[in-house]
Amino acid sequence: MEQQIQDLVASIRKEGIDEAKKQADELLAQAKKEAGKILEDAKKQSAKIIADAESECALRDQSARAALSQAARDVSLTLKKKIEEQFERILSADVAKAMDASLLAKLVEKAVEADLKDNVFEVSKADADAVAAAVKSQLSSELVKGLVIKANSAVESGIRISSKDGSGYVDLSAEEVASMMKPSLSPALREIIG
Repeated sequence: MEQQIQDLVASIRKEGIDEAKKQADELLAQAKKEAGKILEDAKKQSAKIIADAESECALRDQSARAALSQAARDVSLTLKKKIEEQFERILSADVAKAMDASLLAKLVEKAVEADLKDNVFEVSKADADAVAAAVKSQLSSELVKGLVIKANSAVESGIRISSKDGSGYVDLSAEEVASMMKPSLSPALREIIG
């Protein structure tokens, strides 16, 4: 009987071990299956994250290139504008230097000869006395007849000839003359200043 009990205990033990092994194998298979599914899901998620990141990087790269291109265009336009402004300042300054009191007096004389004596001749405050003095000796009879030469703070240099009734004027200021000269400049200079 002792042998039977031992056989029975051995048989129960074997059945318990076999059952435990079977359960362990099932648990291990289920764990492997779940681990495989988790790994597959993680791979899918990582692939999606990588694809999203690459797409976002491409979009940012494209946006950065567009912004860089726009910035380069803005710098180019600003530089061109500054060069034009500098050139126009230099041209206006040179024209203003050339339009001294003797030249302005000659312009008044020529305007009177062209029968524009019924107009008002406006010059800068700085040039008014010198132009009047230069014109006085040659056109004293016209001054007596009402020729008007006056200073105008709106005229910085050059001369402005306007009708006495204010209906029109001719602007021969340094800025306006420089503007009129621009189309006559060499093609290379025209290209530089726009």
